[in-house]
Amino acid sequence: MKHGLSSCLDQTAILIVGIGASLFHYYFETSVRGPHVNIYITVALILMISLFTQYLVNSINASRRALRRANETLEQKVRERTEELRNSELKYRTIFENTGAATIIIERDRKISLANSRFLSLSGCSRSEVQQRAMWTQFIDEKSYRKMIVDENTGMAGIPVGSGRDFECQFLDKHANRRSILISFARIPETDSSVASITDITDLKDAEQRIYFQAFHDALTRLPNRALFVEHLQMAIKRAKRRPDYRFAVIYLDIDRFKLVNDSLGHGAGDDLLVAFAGRIRESLRDTDILARLGGDEFVVLLEDIDDLAYAENIADRLQKALRRPFQIKGIEIFAPASFGVVIDTRSYEEPDAIIRDADAAMYHAKESGRCQVKMFDKTLHEKAQHLLQQETDLRKAVQGDQFENHYQPIVRLSTAEVVGFEALIRWAHPETGMVYPGAFISTAEDAGLIIPITRLTVERACRDLQGWQQILGTELDLTVSVNISSRHFLQPSLLDDLRKILDQSGLPPHLLKLEITETALMEEADDTIRLAHRLRDFGIRLMIDDFGTGYSSLSYLQRLPIDTLKVDRSFISRIHEEPESNRNIVEAIVSLAHKLGMSVVAEGIETPEQKAVLLEMGCDYGQGYLFARPMPKADVDAMMAGRKSTLMGARSSVPQPLQALAN
Repeated sequence: MKHGLSSCLDQTAILIVGIGASLFHYYFETSVRGPHVNIYITVALILMISLFTQYLVNSINASRRALRRANETLEQKVRERTEELRNSELKYRTIFENTGAATIIIERDRKISLANSRFLSLSGCSRSEVQQRAMWTQFIDEKSYRKMIVDENTGMAGIPVGSGRDFECQFLDKHANRRSILISFARIPETDSSVASITDITDLKDAEQRIYFQAFHDALTRLPNRALFVEHLQMAIKRAKRRPDYRFAVIYLDIDRFKLVNDSLGHGAGDDLLVAFAGRIRESLRDTDILARLGGDEFVVLLEDIDDLAYAENIADRLQKALRRPFQIKGIEIFAPASFGVVIDTRSYEEPDAIIRDADAAMYHAKESGRCQVKMFDKTLHEKAQHLLQQETDLRKAVQGDQFENHYQPIVRLSTAEVVGFEALIRWAHPETGMVYPGAFISTAEDAGLIIPITRLTVERACRDLQGWQQILGTELDLTVSVNISSRHFLQPSLLDDLRKILDQSGLPPHLLKLEITETALMEEADDTIRLAHRLRDFGIRLMIDDFGTGYSSLSYLQRLPIDTLKVDRSFISRIHEEPESNRNIVEAIVSLAHKLGMSVVAEGIETPEQKAVLLEMGCDYGQGYLFARPMPKADVDAMMAGRKSTLMGARSSVPQPLQALAN
């Protein structure tokens, strides 16, 4: 095209030059025959035409060169733009193919115009089966699709308008296998197409289900845990409020002496027993009933929509019967009875925790009543629980504020009625209710773990007070003080160190301190108890068995312990003269046994001269009780010691006088 244009311009220029030459020849011949002026005009005209022609040719050539350069520039830009478009297409195709999610382009007619490899892998289809052939809706189950178009307004191709919003649904592959997916749509600007990004979340959903199960189920028994049980119980409470005819009950059960299984057979056997126990309980319930494990060996049952309240008690009895059959654990036959607490009057409750609390209280009442029983909850149990909770709180404050004081009951030699020592009895000077005796708070202190600091305060005060009285009496008489100590405290590894520190601080000689402990407590952890008892005896502290005859004694075990004194329980003494053929023989046997083992005997609870006379006849060594003196505060003992000191100072005899007798 460029060559043709150039040839045309050259021919035009030649034509013009030819015409100019012809005109020049014509005017030249004419001018020879005519005037000279015409000749000049003709020559000038020819020159002008020639100059114009040359200018025109030059301009045409310049334009041609400019056009050629423009064409070359345009061609370069076209090539560059084409390369850019090719690179851009390659980049976006790469992104589309490797976006990390299954991605498709959806056209107006719902067909898939483009799909990446991840989508093909997810669907199980080939590219030829999908692109321009398949509709995107055939890969989504109908329920999920209906849910999507209900959640959002639909635009063209039935695609939700909410661009960028994620929809969770079920994906169907070529073989109708289901996968959980997350799909998001976005419009492609200035087109009728949309892009859909699909993420496979099947593994995530499975993990969520596992996490949910772990959060609301017990890992060992696979039963609902406390959190899920509370949800069911909350719904039952709401149904009871809406429906007057709806009734439900809660049963709380705990395996009796489960710790014995763990201690004897190991925790593996204990776990096996829990699984078997849960299975047997489940077998005795309806499908609609909820059985949950709250922890340890504690289970709880929700009986829903029951006809009458007696049904719950019948179910508890049925479970009791089922548990009477032994379990086979690791080839060993194990019995696992349980204590049951039942709450049947549930209409007044607003919170699930309150029902569980009261069922638990009824279960503990069953344990306290001898285990393997069923107890119904009543309000007195709740009141008792509230009292114990308040008492525990007050006890903690009492320990911090040292609200305890010692009262001392004299121990006398029965043959002379002289005082040989005291038993330190703790009293709680409650700021609101007044003096509280140990029987009303010791069990709470033991359950709350406060018995050790309370006993430590008692021992410290007793040693300090006795040392003060010894200083008043001088060397006239060595009095002793005995302090009751719980089995929990007795088995503390730090007991001897604590006692050594207390005795050092008070200055009291160790042989004047006696520890009273029950025979049942001494038989716990037998080997450790024997070692500790000998260490205490080697240090100088003496041991007494309190309430002897009321526990489970072992004579061979008793011989191995360095015991100084046996205390006969007041329950034997109170009837010693009324039933001579029963209690009298028992007490006489205890006195004889003690003396043969080289021990002395203290009789507690002596209240009448007749009881004292019988004990003297048996050869009992010491006694204490209201016949001689009631427990008295330190101030009264101080006065007694001061009186005795005055008597000693006024006496001229060089023979030491016994401490004043307290009864005839």
